[in-house]
Amino acid sequence: MANFPSLEPMTRALVLGDYPQQIYRGASGGEVRFKQGSDRVSQSLSLGYEYLSESEAQQILDHYETQQGSLIAFDLPSIIWSGYTTPPVSSSDYQWRYRSTFQISNAGPLSYNIMVELETVPI
Repeated sequence: MANFPSLEPMTRALVLGDYPQQIYRGASGGEVRFKQGSDRVSQSLSLGYEYLSESEAQQILDHYETQQGSLIAFDLPSIIWSGYTTPPVSSSDYQWRYRSTFQISNAGPLSYNIMVELETVPI
């Protein structure tokens, strides 16, 4: 398991997800919810990188290949959560994997922008 590259993102968007639950709705419109697990599901993290050098962009590409796309889960380095005193998603409870392929665009000569979408995997 290779850690995600230690590159600080320019933008970061986190969706915390919710706990798995079964919802039963009655004929009167009332509902009852039953919690189905103790780990949140559907958590996602979008990381935006701007003006990366070719070698920095290659680190992300190499990591994606090493993890075989979304197949193998991995840990995130602390720099991803810079600005937080305590990371909002515990690394002892969750790992991450690629949610989908990512976008790479040119920001200029030998300069790249990358948008990475990740999702949690309960440990």
